[in-house]
Amino acid sequence: MTIRDQVLERAIEQHGYVTTRDARDLGIDPTQLRLMAARGRLERVARGVYRVPVLPRTEHDELAEAVAWTLGRGVVSHESALVLHGLSDVNPSRIHLTVPRDNHPRAAGGDLYRLHRRLLSDADVTEKDDLPVTTVVRTIRDCLGAGVDPAQLRRAIDQAAAGGVVRPREVEALRGEIDLHHISGRTDG
Repeated sequence: MTIRDQVLERAIEQHGYVTTRDARDLGIDPTQLRLMAARGRLERVARGVYRVPVLPRTEHDELAEAVAWTLGRGVVSHESALVLHGLSDVNPSRIHLTVPRDNHPRAAGGDLYRLHRRLLSDADVTEKDDLPVTTVVRTIRDCLGAGVDPAQLRRAIDQAAAGGVVRPREVEALRGEIDLHHISGRTDG
């Protein structure tokens, strides 16, 4: 398989994006991505992040680019995850990503994103439309801690429950956390 084929295959899995980290994972010298960009086979969208221009854009293109910007270590979270899960029509001003504490993406492009530094357990991460995203339960808890309107979170819980995405036990626990949070007036963001 040629380098171009390997890059294309990886990009197809990631909404058209490929990173220098992906290249290394594939055993390809990352310099090859710069050369492919110079030949017009890739578009450089950020430092270490490229897009294959022949692949169609998707409805989640901005989220895929955000995850690529973290070199694949970021997870869509908070209000952005609510939207990705289809539990809110809110349009956050920046894309929210949770990254490991030791992840320090390049500054270029960073004004588009709101990073939350935390190590997530495997149980807190799922995939939605081929993107890493926090689970519905983790998302609602993160949003609650960030001060998202409790009424909006209650609606999200109701939608998730109606769609069978969360178990009844989780629904009750989340509702109790929102009530407790609201009563105590806590906002940790």
